[in-house]
Amino acid sequence: AVVSTQSTGEEGRLYAMEALKNSHLMTEKGQRMRGLWEELVAAMEKRGRLIEEALKYATFMREVKEISHWIDEHEVYSKATQLGYDLEQNEALREEFEKFTIQLTDTGKSLDFIKEHSVQLQNDRHTDFKAIKEQTESISARSSGISREC
Repeated sequence: AVVSTQSTGEEGRLYAMEALKNSHLMTEKGQRMRGLWEELVAAMEKRGRLIEEALKYATFMREVKEISHWIDEHEVYSKATQLGYDLEQNEALREEFEKFTIQLTDTGKSLDFIKEHSVQLQNDRHTDFKAIKEQTESISARSSGISREC
């Protein structure tokens, strides 16, 4: 009976040592898993920032494209010197000019949005800020050209 107690004690000790060894392995695996998890979270946060940056840039470029298109359409009108030959033609030209003036005001608001958006992108340290700045300056100059012509 004494031998069986010693063997049970030895088995218990071996079992405890094996459990301790397994707990160390589990701890190491847990630490590795935690490290991988943290890397994954960091990668996803970076991806989220990049997606947000791309969204802001796409919004900015859409606004620039819309204003650029409007300027292309109205540049000729703003430089026109044509006057009507009679009362009806001059009234029609005046109505067109009033509509144009309203659109010009709305475009000015969009241009302000572009400028604000450009500043925000600069503050966010957008990777394409140089191109954004050039686009903003270009569209501002073109818009100013139309305003001066009127």
